[in-house]
Amino acid sequence: MIIVNRHTRKKRQMEYADFRKEFAKDIKNAFDSFRHTELAKPFYNYKDDNSMEFNFYFQLQWNFNNHGNSAWYIESM
Repeated sequence: MIIVNRHTRKKRQMEYADFRKEFAKDIKNAFDSFRHTELAKPFYNYKDDNSMEFNFYFQLQWNFNNHGNSAWYIESM
């Protein structure tokens, strides 16, 4: 995956496992924001947190970039 710093435009290529370790706090913040947004919708239909987490990781690039408040964003996976 390729990640880019929003401020310096520096690009880094890293494996998914390394991304999960290094950006664990940012991923958690993005997931919490995603969860809050989804629960606020009137047609909430997730049976449990596992299905919500699955949907978050299914579109990880978009969710991390738009729900996260990280200095980095995912350019491609």
